[in-house]
Amino acid sequence: MARVLGISGSNRQGGNTSTLVETALKAAEEFGADIDFIEIADVEITPCKHGLNCYELGRCIQNDGLNSIIEKMSKAHGIIFGSPVHYSSVTSQMKNFIDRAGRFAHLEGKVGAAFVVARKSGADTALNQLIFFMLVKEMIIPGGVSWPIGFALNVGDIRNDMEAMRMAEQTGRRVAALSDIIAKLPVPWHYEPRPPDEKTRFGDEWRTAD
Repeated sequence: MARVLGISGSNRQGGNTSTLVETALKAAEEFGADIDFIEIADVEITPCKHGLNCYELGRCIQNDGLNSIIEKMSKAHGIIFGSPVHYSSVTSQMKNFIDRAGRFAHLEGKVGAAFVVARKSGADTALNQLIFFMLVKEMIIPGGVSWPIGFALNVGDIRNDMEAMRMAEQTGRRVAALSDIIAKLPVPWHYEPRPPDEKTRFGDEWRTAD
């Protein structure tokens, strides 16, 4: 059975972002997926200390809630992220989460999707942050006929954005469908980090050999 995990980056429990993510998860469950939901507001995740040991250890040396989330992410076939928009960005909690998780979490070959909820502006910028995270973690991102953006302010307002609610349902089904395929026929995806000596030395890339 496919496992789909939803992660809300809101600092408000049960808010509009959580509503979208849970709506998607419900649709995924109706499709047949085993679902789980995490609100980052419930988990203590301290800032990254730049210890650089997590890549070799496969976990963070800090004793907070991050490692338990990473464990659930590693078992999931699909992951749905969500964040409110704060000053044209994801929340500080979500940004801290992806900064730390991005160092060592292996998400390659998993299905990924993301939503953002804005009052008015900044949605595209925040959504791009989540999309870029999923891309660099080599996740598979399904498309949709509606933008993965909702507009709301007060708790519960998102339910009046019918396009966003339908988008969440469609996304949940698509994540579940792709996750089901991957669960039955695992993608032969291998993590292939770029050797350090191949990284561009910024400022020198224009140089050519004489």
